[in-house]
Amino acid sequence: MKLVKKHKMTFGEADALIEKYYDGFTTVEEEKRLQAFLSQNGLPERYAAEQAIFGYFKNRKSKQAFTLRPYLKWAGSVAAVFVILVAGLQFIQPTYASYAYVNGKKITDLDQVKVQALNSLNNVSGKNNEVKQTLNDITDNQLIKQQLDVFSGSGE
Repeated sequence: MKLVKKHKMTFGEADALIEKYYDGFTTVEEEKRLQAFLSQNGLPERYAAEQAIFGYFKNRKSKQAFTLRPYLKWAGSVAAVFVILVAGLQFIQPTYASYAYVNGKKITDLDQVKVQALNSLNNVSGKNNEVKQTLNDITDNQLIKQQLDVFSGSGE
């Protein structure tokens, strides 16, 4: 087993690595060491710009990924409430009753309502003779001739 001794970086080594970083020649390992150095508290003011740069990169990497789990729990709760409401509305539906008003009196007995409705239909169909008589009168040729004479103004 190999023990790795943590090496504390001096300000001179840090300055050299920062210069190398800005030139674009640092390795990934060197950048990690530089980031570890710059994340320390109590560094001199001359490292403030580099701390801001590496702090920015540190914050970007540590952002949490977007997860759906909290939203799925919320959606599940909403769905459960919706199902309960729909089920409740099935039991609360109003019941419709048949009724009729005859001479100002409300009748709710279904058999009596049917009888009254059939009587009303028979009364309408009973007046069918009047309709047939009127149709017969219209087809009467003499009546048609009279009407034509009246409208044409050639009265006899």
